[in-house]
Amino acid sequence: MKTSCRIRIRAAGFCRGFTLVELLVVIAIIGILAAIIIPTVGKVRETAYAAQCASNLRQVFNLYMLSVQDNRGRIPPDGPTQWIDAVVQDYGAAGKYELRAAFGCPVQIRLKPLMVKNDIEVNKRAHRTYSINRDLTRELATNQRVARDYNHFQAPSRTVCAGDGNDSDNDPTYYNALIGTGKPPETPHNGKANILYLDGHVAALADQTLLNVPNRPTPGTPQAMFWFGE
Repeated sequence: MKTSCRIRIRAAGFCRGFTLVELLVVIAIIGILAAIIIPTVGKVRETAYAAQCASNLRQVFNLYMLSVQDNRGRIPPDGPTQWIDAVVQDYGAAGKYELRAAFGCPVQIRLKPLMVKNDIEVNKRAHRTYSINRDLTRELATNQRVARDYNHFQAPSRTVCAGDGNDSDNDPTYYNALIGTGKPPETPHNGKANILYLDGHVAALADQTLLNVPNRPTPGTPQAMFWFGE
């Protein structure tokens, strides 16, 4: 009796599958949901990368200030490789992988796969993407390189220490990268650059009137304070 009931139910069409129209509707709904979710996930990832980059720059500042203290207030040199030598010379081999992460923007590192192939002890400078502000050790009036003490800068919260690197020479790494007037930082965070200031705080900037200054600025202007601290 039960068997005959099941046969009648199936015969009546109660156990049919999806029609083509129904399948197309389901596919369309899935497509709409994906179009909504995927950009959101991408934005969340970009926000996380920017936050990690800012955290890394704050770690760089801690090492930078250790170098300043060890050298009686003298800031590190502005050479693209010399400043790295100055701030990491006492870091220690035990922290080499943490060092690699701390000195690189996660977005920029992903664009330079070669950077993660070598051991940090072999070539620590090739693993970083951040660039030092080359104008910190230059006279604004003459553009001559000079030795500077940290106390020379009267408004450290408005003057760049370092930031996202500039790869204008298009080499496989940021080995020779610097930022400053004529060499603006890249803007890998939704059109913004993470900037580390001399007081240790980090800010994301998109203001090209500050970031992209092609020539030495006029003393007393925001651009002069931003790059030269004068």
